[in-house]
Amino acid sequence: MDELIGYNLPVGEYWVKKVLQDEKATTIVLESKQFLVTILFGGFVYAMLCSDESGLQKRNHQWLEKFAEVSLIDVAFFKLTDSKFIDYIKDQTFGYYEDFDFKHFVAWTEDNIIEIIAHYEPEIEIQEKK
Repeated sequence: MDELIGYNLPVGEYWVKKVLQDEKATTIVLESKQFLVTILFGGFVYAMLCSDESGLQKRNHQWLEKFAEVSLIDVAFFKLTDSKFIDYIKDQTFGYYEDFDFKHFVAWTEDNIIEIIAHYEPEIEIQEKK
């Protein structure tokens, strides 16, 4: 069953401070007035999509309807256990990834959406700003 799982980041309005992808890792840094949140995918990610929040209005609306019990406004980072994005990535490989246990991670901020497809959990570090 399709599930949305939040990561309990401190409540607040977040913006994307940095996205870095190199041969070692994919790092997303989110910033609010009080916190810096670093999300580290320390291995290979199968796909990454970065978009302005207004560029994916239809899908965002579908998520808001589907997961009405979760206030996405208050969830800056979450995981979907099943999604059309996962299906798309699997389809593009002619079934090569069919048996992979992909997870769809979403950083949902005030201005941007960053999505990652990976088969493992990221490391998350939360720092209070001084």
